[in-house]
This record gives sequence, structure tokens and C-alpha cells, in this order.
Amino acid sequence: MTAELFRPDMVASDLDGTLLTPELEPSPELPGALAALAAAGIPFLICTGRMFRSARRVAAQLGLSHGPIVCYQGALVADLGTGERLLHRPMDGDVAAAVVRRLRELGRHLNAYIDDQLYVEQMDEWARQYAEYAEVGIKLVDDLAAEVVARPPTKFVVLSEPADVDVLLLLLQEEWGERLFVARSQPSYIELAAPGVSKSGALQWLCDREGLRRERTVACGDAQNDLDMLRWAGLGVAMAEAPPDVRAAADLVVPRAGLPALLADLAAAPRV
Repeated sequence: MTAELFRPDMVASDLDGTLLTPELEPSPELPGALAALAAAGIPFLICTGRMFRSARRVAAQLGLSHGPIVCYQGALVADLGTGERLLHRPMDGDVAAAVVRRLRELGRHLNAYIDDQLYVEQMDEWARQYAEYAEVGIKLVDDLAAEVVARPPTKFVVLSEPADVDVLLLLLQEEWGERLFVARSQPSYIELAAPGVSKSGALQWLCDREGLRRERTVACGDAQNDLDMLRWAGLGVAMAEAPPDVRAAADLVVPRAGLPALLADLAAAPRV
């Protein structure tokens, strides 16, 4: 799949599986490619499902220390430098509590994200694995349903084995798809957020705020929760390692290892 490159008004990219390998390592060429975009005056921003505190740490490792970042699947846009919330769309507390009770019935692990903190009812292996992966602490509570009513969460993540997620995703979409955003972000993760929350929605909000043109944007991703922004962008770029439906939604497909070279080419592309 090929597409004509242009000098974009903005480049946005997913983090895990796109900028980072499954081992959570960036390509050695990536910081140089991001520096080339900056030198060309092209804004680059991370657009991720991760918590702000987790994504901010990775952004710093990539040399990104200021400007906006999209987190929590688009439910939060914050400033990397100051931490200021520029846009925040939390879930409805009563709906969130109903989700907690339903996941209890199903016996599945649920992460809740409140004020950029991770909350769980059970300190099980899923909680420990996630905290290690995201490099964040965990707050254990007795009644998560009561907690999310008092302080509505920014997002939930359901964690289970990939084969179980295949079935569970369809069930949760059927039960909650009209009231919540429900999508798979990684083989073992299902994301739930407020209705209307999406990466593309957050990017459109930024374009409107900064006077940028959607048709002059580039978005890069690798998973089902990136589908909306790949379709929204002027140039949607999927990783060759992505599932078939994600590749099919993109205008251009590149290997993950080839992403830095593509970003460098965008920085050098002609302005039209």
C-alpha cells in the first residue's frame, strides 16, 4: 500500500506497538526522526490509551518535554510540560459503577483510572503486571463501585487472556456499546471510556484549537483502538505488524522498524 507524502500540519502516533516494540523499546533512530520533525516546525504528539503519568515518562525518554499529549484513549489532553488538563472527559459515575458491578459478576479484573491514579479491588497478578508495565503505583479499595460514583473515572481497562478477550469484547460491546466507548487496545486489554471519547475526537479538538487542517494530519497506529484516528487523518499509517482490519483502514502500511524513516521523510516532504 502506497500513498503520496506531504509535509503535515501535525503528526500523531500511538505509543505501545507503534513507537514502542512489544518489549516496550523504541527504535534507536526514533529520537532523531522526532528531532527532524521539530526542526521542520511540525508538531508531533503521542496519542495513547495510557495514563498521563505513564505516557509522560516515556515521552521524556523520546525527547518530548512540552506540548500536548493525548491520553486515556482521547479522554484526556494534557500539557507535557506543566501537566495542565486541556481537555478531560470522564465517565458518568453511575454508569461506571454499573460497569464495576457487571465485571464483578463476570469475575474479570478491572482497572479504574481516577485523577491519574490506578485503582483496583483485587491485588491480583493482572494488577501487578499492569503496574509493572506502566511503571505506576496501585491504590487498593474495598468498594470500587462506590469509589467511581464519588469520583468518576477517566477510563476502565478490563484485563484477561487474549482468547477470553475475543469473547468478552463482543459481550461488552453488546451490553455497553451504546453507552460507552468499548474497544480492544492490546491482546489482553479492553478499554472502556465515556461515549464519544476517541483518539480522533481529541485530535480534532486540537486541530480546532490550533487552527490546523485535518486533511494535513498524519496518524500512526497498530491496534483496533487506533482505527478511528487512522480513518480520520489525512494520512493514516498502520504498522505492518498490525491486525488485518487495522492495515486495511490505513492509507499507508510500514514495518514498525521503518517508522522513524517515514517520520524523517515527512519532515523533508515538500510543502504543498
